[in-house]
Amino acid sequence: MKIDVALSKLNSLLPLKERQSSISSGLKSLHQEILFSFANSGCVPKFDDKKIQLEELDENDLIVLDKDTNEIVGAYPFSLKKTAHHVFLENTDLYAMCAFDAISIAPVFNVSTIVKSHCHITNEKIEIHQEGNNVINVKPSKDIYIGIKWQSTGSCAATSLCMEMVFLKNKEIATSWMGSNENISIFPLDDAIKFSINYFKPLIE
Repeated sequence: MKIDVALSKLNSLLPLKERQSSISSGLKSLHQEILFSFANSGCVPKFDDKKIQLEELDENDLIVLDKDTNEIVGAYPFSLKKTAHHVFLENTDLYAMCAFDAISIAPVFNVSTIVKSHCHITNEKIEIHQEGNNVINVKPSKDIYIGIKWQSTGSCAATSLCMEMVFLKNKEIATSWMGSNENISIFPLDDAIKFSINYFKPLIE
């Protein structure tokens, strides 16, 4: 699948930029503040007086609130909850919602990251070192793929679509996983990074 087609498909399922554009400028600024806080410090500030605003962002699935504490536990592409995709930043570490989100953080926020995850099929460890737009090193090889099993996001993509955006160790494994399923797409690492930049970068502009 070409990047522009995939971008259109993802934006139809999880239209983050469209949702961000539909809210007030104050809410948009708050959303961006949360994203940059994740990128710069690996956490978010306490917003004791922003309960209603945070709930609105959560209702738009721009952030994820813990239903018990009402605290922020995620904002695409970041997650404070443990996932399969551990992301080490320069000063801290956290998690990404999915494989696609993990590789977007370095180029979108112009930071250095080391992503530690595993192949969805073989469980082999995968490690990707990125500095901004540059991929510095990839283990076990540069033949890494990102696979997406397209599906409805429901009320929260973090617990639906994100669960099926995965790392695959090489083209052979990726092609086998995709098979003849028209609801599955696979992307070489470089293409997946370009795709992720085109998807997430508009959120911080």
